[in-house]
Amino acid sequence: MANALTAAMVVGFSILGFMLPVTAFTSNKLKIHVQPPSGSLLRSSKSPDETAQMDFSTYIKPMFDDQIAQLQSCVTPRIIDMIPISTESSLQEESPSISPSTNPKPLRQQLFTSPFISVLYERVLPPLWNAGLRIGGPQAEYEAAADFLLADKDNSDGRVLLDLSCGTGFVGQRFATNQDFRHVFALDYSPQMLTELVNSLQRQQSTTPTNISILRGDAMDLPFADGAIDAIHWGAAMHCVPNAEMSLQEVYRVLKPGGKLYATTFLRPFPDVVFRFFTVPELQSMARQVGFGLPTPSSSSVLAVEGRGVYGIIKAVK
Repeated sequence: MANALTAAMVVGFSILGFMLPVTAFTSNKLKIHVQPPSGSLLRSSKSPDETAQMDFSTYIKPMFDDQIAQLQSCVTPRIIDMIPISTESSLQEESPSISPSTNPKPLRQQLFTSPFISVLYERVLPPLWNAGLRIGGPQAEYEAAADFLLADKDNSDGRVLLDLSCGTGFVGQRFATNQDFRHVFALDYSPQMLTELVNSLQRQQSTTPTNISILRGDAMDLPFADGAIDAIHWGAAMHCVPNAEMSLQEVYRVLKPGGKLYATTFLRPFPDVVFRFFTVPELQSMARQVGFGLPTPSSSSVLAVEGRGVYGIIKAVK
């Protein structure tokens, strides 16, 4: 049964890789209606005054002065663009200085700019995740990340979480609505994904969390200051970025000393058709190259990488 499921997943990813380019032609008028997290997940959010008291300039690079002002005054969910024009342009060109295995492939980003993709993530993929593709559905993903990131929950009230490559935000929303952190930055490259996140938050009405900021950003050039972030959730997305090594370096840079990373991705035998998949030793090597698991002046960094079927999980402490 397990072998049959793995085979089905491999075939599914192969088909997905070949078919997703077609979605670039999908109409932008496609409308999506997704129910927000329900039940005990939705608790009273922090008041706007609490969010307004945050000094976003301590977290964001100074080059984003205008965006910092927008964050400071933002009281309703909206997307704030934090991709520099120079970075946006560079994503459209391949760099000959990077090896073929990590050469930027703009198609990886373009796939996620179709409104079809947010439908796929909210309607089609959850049953596959529940069947074992992603070790359970959105709630299971949140709980697994929370178990690691909130192991010292008593100290979480003043901390900040980055939900990197957040997609439609089903994990970031849970962290925000549960007030697990003082503030959640939900960042993704895809405007379509982020638009669905905004719509989902707005549909929550009185329970809309105010302790979440929605950022359009580049995982290879994060808009955050060095050592600004306490915890990072990077869910099932490492295989999507053009250069995973560069993104991991950015993750390490923006984490505070002692900050935690919980990242998941897919492993081979998924074929590298559009996305790049990994082995557990490869993930270990990549994480060590940026500094995880190595001694630091004050302590020893922690790194644990495991594979569960076709799912790879990284747990690291800077």
